[in-house]
Amino acid sequence: MNKLIVYFRILYRFLLKDIESKQENVVWKELKKFFAKFNWKYGIYEQDKCIEVWFYSQYDKSIRYRYGIYDKCFYSQANVWENFPIELTSDVFILAQHFNNLLSNGRMTVDIESRSVSYLLKDNILLPYLYKAIIEIRIDSHVNTAQEINWAFQKLVEENEAPAIIIADLLKKKSEEEKQSKAGQP
Repeated sequence: MNKLIVYFRILYRFLLKDIESKQENVVWKELKKFFAKFNWKYGIYEQDKCIEVWFYSQYDKSIRYRYGIYDKCFYSQANVWENFPIELTSDVFILAQHFNNLLSNGRMTVDIESRSVSYLLKDNILLPYLYKAIIEIRIDSHVNTAQEINWAFQKLVEENEAPAIIIADLLKKKSEEEKQSKAGQP
């Protein structure tokens, strides 16, 4: 019965007239409902159709995340590192480029003026419009990836590791996690 309801909701949303103007409003409402379910501290910016939330990294460093609707896209943005030392600018660019080569979704950006590094993920609004569960899946994936990126920049800035070593360690860590998850499956 639930599958039938989901199917009819998708069909209804798909057949709405003037679908493009409705998509943003529907996804925006679903995004606000998602955040209302949790006891997180967040801010809603109605005019910008953006929600801002802070989560802590494994190093007790707070990371600002922004989720919203812009230009017919559902976007997720995290400031994974702020105020990196100016002398590490080249290494920051190298590490960000390594991530851009590895990421299947999203991209890393480096802002020289504010000396910050961001991870941005943009999706066409149609998918979260048709399947509201995509919002939760995207946010979960985005937060997990941003945490890994933050770990890498922590190694670069605080421990002065070389970007190539950091990426090699990350790939090894991911490989071990895959082996453990496969070993746990029947």
